[in-house]
Amino acid sequence: MPIRVAIVEDDLEASQRLQAHLQRYAGENKLQFHTRVFEHPLLFLEPYTADYDLVYMDIQMPLMNGMDAAHKLRELDPKVALVFVTSLTQYAVEGYDVGALAYIVKPFNYYDFALKLTRILERLPAHEGEDLLVSTEVGQVRLSFDSIRYVEVQGHHLIYHTSRGEYTQYSTLAKAAAILEPCGFARCNSCYLVNLHCVEGVKGYTVIVAGEELKISQPRKKAFMQQLSGLLSSPRA
Repeated sequence: MPIRVAIVEDDLEASQRLQAHLQRYAGENKLQFHTRVFEHPLLFLEPYTADYDLVYMDIQMPLMNGMDAAHKLRELDPKVALVFVTSLTQYAVEGYDVGALAYIVKPFNYYDFALKLTRILERLPAHEGEDLLVSTEVGQVRLSFDSIRYVEVQGHHLIYHTSRGEYTQYSTLAKAAAILEPCGFARCNSCYLVNLHCVEGVKGYTVIVAGEELKISQPRKKAFMQQLSGLLSSPRA
């Protein structure tokens, strides 16, 4: 499977150099990169498509600098690998706040680029299936299953209640359940799909999920409690 790369860079020479280095690295290491170039961070972020493995981000750009863009990126995608391409090394400390894995200082050569890319690729996830891509009004948001506390249906929309906030998607609870139920989620009624790992207690027909009280319907209580008991007795729990 190709490694998906976004280059956010308004400097044409730097952008072309990054693409050339990626192509050379791919040939030397028998890899395949699928690369998209964005000349401005707003084109990259609005709407954002959370299907990248690696983002190269320039810092000095007009209207929105790369550091501000990186903070916005982390609101949408906390896991994508981020590398700053800059001549401004004074941003190194702030880069830790947005989880930057490396800095490439302009003008950069291939050997420095390749060394850092090798280290970055070693840290990329080895498999898929631990994240959910949710299409919202601001673009796709990548949510880890562990961050989702419960999913609520309202009309034709789903609200994902997460440790990072709420995200709304036009979809059905049945579609979300098909993905999440095999990963430790269960329906406590027709409106809620609960992450069983976030359950803090059950009182009668009420389940406490990350401090919130959700109703358990009478028809679903038996199955819900069986799934909860099964999780608690499993090795992971």
